[in-house]
Amino acid sequence: MYMLVRNLGGVVGRDAERAVVEALVADVTAGRGGSLLIEGEPGIGKSALLAVPLAAAEAAGCQVLIGQCDELGQRIPLSTMTQLLGVQPDSADPRHPEAARPLRRPEADAGWHMRLLVADPVAATIEQLLAHVDRLCASGPVVLVLEDLQWADEATLLMWRRLCRAAVQLPLLAIGTCRPVPRRPDLVRLRRELQSQGGRVLPLDRLSEASVSELVGLLAGGSPGPRLAERLESAAGNPLYVRELLDALGRGGSLHRAAGTVELSADGRDAGELQALRDVIADRLAGLSADAQQTLRIASLLGPEFSVADLTAVAGDAGALLPVLEEALSAGVLEPVGPQLRFRHALLKEVLYEATPSALRAAVLRQAAQELIAADAPVERVAELILPLVGAADGWEWEWLANNATRLADRAPAAAAELLEHALRQTGADCPRRAVLAGQLAALYFRMGPVERAEELARNILLGTSDRELVGRARWLLTSIAMRAGRYQDVAANWREALGDPRLAPHWRARLLALLALARGFRGELGGGREAVAEALAEGERLGDATAAGYSLKAGALISSRAGDQRGALALVDRALAEIGNDLELADLRLMLLGHRAVALDSLGRSQEAEETLAHARTLAERTGAVLLSMTLVKIAERYYERGRWDDAQAVLDEATDLPQPRWQLAHHSLGALIRARRDSGQEAAEHLEVLDGEAVPPTWPVAASYRIVARSLALERTGRPREALEVLAVLLAPAYEYDVRRHPEWLVGLVRLALAVDDQETARAAARVSRRNADLEPLPATRAAADWCHGLLHNDSARLLAAIDHQRTAGRPPELGNALEDLAVLQAAAGDRDAARDAFGEARAVYAELGAAWDARRAASRLRPWGVRAGIRGPRARPASGWGALTATERRVAELVVQGLSNPDIAALLLLSRRTVETHVSHILTKLGVRSRREVAALAHAAPSGPRPSAPPGRPANSSGTR
Repeated sequence: MYMLVRNLGGVVGRDAERAVVEALVADVTAGRGGSLLIEGEPGIGKSALLAVPLAAAEAAGCQVLIGQCDELGQRIPLSTMTQLLGVQPDSADPRHPEAARPLRRPEADAGWHMRLLVADPVAATIEQLLAHVDRLCASGPVVLVLEDLQWADEATLLMWRRLCRAAVQLPLLAIGTCRPVPRRPDLVRLRRELQSQGGRVLPLDRLSEASVSELVGLLAGGSPGPRLAERLESAAGNPLYVRELLDALGRGGSLHRAAGTVELSADGRDAGELQALRDVIADRLAGLSADAQQTLRIASLLGPEFSVADLTAVAGDAGALLPVLEEALSAGVLEPVGPQLRFRHALLKEVLYEATPSALRAAVLRQAAQELIAADAPVERVAELILPLVGAADGWEWEWLANNATRLADRAPAAAAELLEHALRQTGADCPRRAVLAGQLAALYFRMGPVERAEELARNILLGTSDRELVGRARWLLTSIAMRAGRYQDVAANWREALGDPRLAPHWRARLLALLALARGFRGELGGGREAVAEALAEGERLGDATAAGYSLKAGALISSRAGDQRGALALVDRALAEIGNDLELADLRLMLLGHRAVALDSLGRSQEAEETLAHARTLAERTGAVLLSMTLVKIAERYYERGRWDDAQAVLDEATDLPQPRWQLAHHSLGALIRARRDSGQEAAEHLEVLDGEAVPPTWPVAASYRIVARSLALERTGRPREALEVLAVLLAPAYEYDVRRHPEWLVGLVRLALAVDDQETARAAARVSRRNADLEPLPATRAAADWCHGLLHNDSARLLAAIDHQRTAGRPPELGNALEDLAVLQAAAGDRDAARDAFGEARAVYAELGAAWDARRAASRLRPWGVRAGIRGPRARPASGWGALTATERRVAELVVQGLSNPDIAALLLLSRRTVETHVSHILTKLGVRSRREVAALAHAAPSGPRPSAPPGRPANSSGTR
């Protein structure tokens, strides 16, 4: 038997492929990131190809982190990523506090109850892990390797795709490996995205006959003779198969070497039955002792890597295991990786697992699960073992499941749902546990969907239990679902049912009454809403119930706001924020309050505090999951749009991918359509409008349609149909939109302008009257300025327009400033003052040029053309397409911080942006500057007189009261 050299499959016959990997490693060492997907059948040499380049990367100062996905772990989201990055559920590593935080075990969440969380801890964990990688890259180049992506869970693949996108702008090399089958759609998408973003896809073909001969020479010390060469044809050029087959033949005494040739011996063991790679691997395992084989079968259930402690808990005491592990290590079946052990090749683990009879496998899995439960192992480790048994489980797992359902839902919601559904099927109608299991499952579906199933379960709970807490939570769940869907009539119906239910505890009655008050506020029933607020708040305070008090105060703030009292609304919001604290079950309420707080602060002219409040809301939303994050991002995008930060608004809208229908979809696509239309990108605006046309608006959500109305009107105006545009926009004069036009008084100005353009004096006067009424009801700077503006247009009063212009300058609202200057120029031109008109027109065009508002500029030129007013040669110049001058104001600020070496999360914190928004800006910066790395941005900045200079990082803005 000859000593066989390992990992040569990545050396022989792979010169071109190895050159690709080495070039990418050289790039990341120089600060330029990249991504690579290596594809090939098992044993083809994917891992071996990486061995030498990764060693070189470590020697060059790169941090190299390697992980491996596992078929049995697909139901546990992100388990491989947390292991890869060294962030474990109970990690106390001070280097990873933020990344580990979402995974840490809750202090007191065990027990037979349900939590109505709207948060999505899996999505929150992705955000924290991505931020963690950003910060690792700020310390130096990083190489992340994730093997066997074909077994990755959906969350891991989503995160990996985002890492590959981010690698374009970070000193990060993301390398994934996968088999060609199973052919998963999300892997096809990953491959397509990689290629479109400049990443590499590297398929590994089988070795040629010459390369196989070279490999045999290196492994066995000679060229293969004719009989051996013929025998090796069954390996089909697979280097692992070649190696394992040679090893099997050597163990059987079937090889001899003479004169530099290795040939089959006539008297050796007949290895003809080893016709496949799995056969030769099974042959290797057959040479182990019975104890070793049994122990390795158990180890194959514990994932791609396992600790001796885990194996001891399942298989026996450490003393008995020691000789077994030594045997497996010396036979090349296991290998150490840090403090853990792993199978040298995934196929070794797979063969052991599949060779175990299903009945024995189930028994071993059950024993392993029970031992890990006794050892208080992490819930995802236990669930990983129970899930394959779910069809045959007979109830022994219920107690563990009931006590750990909330924890498991936080780590693996889909797995928790599957186990809870199984447990529910196994319980009879008279089982006291049934309502508890149904409650936990309903709470889970409330968070992750389908919501219809959550409603069904909640109604079943009401029919089948006398438990007052479960009854209260079920009624709260039903009412919350109705609130979320805008079915305010169902909120009232649920309240009437609850009043007649003797099982309802007082604190649940107070909470439901608070939701009723909020529903009345949304419906504009201010009087009835105030009565419900007073009663619910008094009861909540008497009981010391923060949920009842918090929702009551939110309802009171909404009613005050609709009544025109923004200061009163702000006071109630701050009081509610203090009342609810940081209760996880109230994360959605806290986000609603923060959003309301930002609107009130903006209305009162406290812009910086509003910005800080929304930044805090974004941070909270990132920790609670995709849906709440997307809703918060739409709110932030709305503010950016109004403030003229259209690049930021578009970047934020691109992040918002998981929006509930239809309310937030309307706002998302309406904002997108407005930005694209005002920038004269007609086709992209039309695409957004096409989506809008397919969305219905519930009658309880009239304000959800307001942005769509404005977007549709602008689209008609752009295409030369002003009368149709006016007809669409005039809908905003209906009472249903009264609250929204107070929040957006500039819409009434646009209505007056459009009505005058088509000589519809009646509509113009009606819009001006509404504007004045709003200013009287809510005498804030914005509403007063809008009323002056409307009446200035209606009566050709330049003085009133000048007052409106002064407000827009002070308020920092460039879109309205540009529009007001344009209107002033038209009035001055019509009055014969061409010089003044030319000055106002020139300033308006300068504002439009900074915004990129090409349509506004075109409209202004068209309106002034009849009076012969043109901007002239001193008019604003268009922004160049490349170089420092091409950067927007935000991009320039981001570039300055990139030059200082800050990571994306740190830049985001300083500029009150999200990490993903900063990521988008950095991508634009690299494109506009024509460079490939952050390091090159810094070098270019130092070399170019017009580039940003490093300076002391700006201080973090002070937090306003109530936002922390």
